[in-house]
Amino acid sequence: MQLRDWAFLGSYDFFLKQVKILSTNELPPEKWSYAGKSDFGILKNYLYYTFEKLWQEREDAEETEKQQYIFMDESIACFNTGLYDKTWQPIYFYCIKNPLEGFQPWRFTTFYNSYTIKYSDLSTADVTALRRASYFSSPSDLIFDINLEITPQWNHILYEEENFLRIPEQLRANGKEFCQNLIDGAIRSVKKRIEANYKTIVPQLYRGKIQLLAPLYLTNPDTPDLALVLSLSEDKSVYYGHTCLTTEMAYNNARLIARPDSYWLQP
Repeated sequence: MQLRDWAFLGSYDFFLKQVKILSTNELPPEKWSYAGKSDFGILKNYLYYTFEKLWQEREDAEETEKQQYIFMDESIACFNTGLYDKTWQPIYFYCIKNPLEGFQPWRFTTFYNSYTIKYSDLSTADVTALRRASYFSSPSDLIFDINLEITPQWNHILYEEENFLRIPEQLRANGKEFCQNLIDGAIRSVKKRIEANYKTIVPQLYRGKIQLLAPLYLTNPDTPDLALVLSLSEDKSVYYGHTCLTTEMAYNNARLIARPDSYWLQP
């Protein structure tokens, strides 16, 4: 279930105003728009995917626990966004029943924190029971094992056009073999960065699974050009380098779990 299918978000201007107020007045300072934009695209994507994850968890939960993921009764609906305001109170996404039949069942009205929601119509639910989306079961999923090798999946990185086009144009012009050698060297180099600083690795969520992101420096030693996506093999003996993402794509995926605390991954 997608958020836009579940709730009517209002006009573009209305929803933009609501997320702007949330970002500016409620949340701790954080950059929620990509460079050169002011549409709060990162924050919107965060809300969309958080809802989808909670919906899936609700579907999988026992009947007695479903209301702890997304609360819905005859008149209102609400879920925990996983965000905290400046005083560390949870932020909730609040809806009323959509009066228009044949459209989304709910209508978004505003964001509440745990104090202001007490004065809403949410009288039948215990908001403290509303869970945050869960993305990993063990903290070890977020740590890169420096003793393991990285095996790049070159067919995906170089021979799928969408992926190949993410490599800077001035490098692509030299051909795929040149790019493979350059990326291979960058992978060996980044392992040294990881040894020196474990925060070099950033976890991301993709299709419900945790993957790790490693920066690849191809044209500038101070600014990464791409992020290599790593998945641990089933026997936990090697990391597969599935593909390369732009840093914008990587940040968007990583922010679903938490604000990246890394020197290289910024919006």
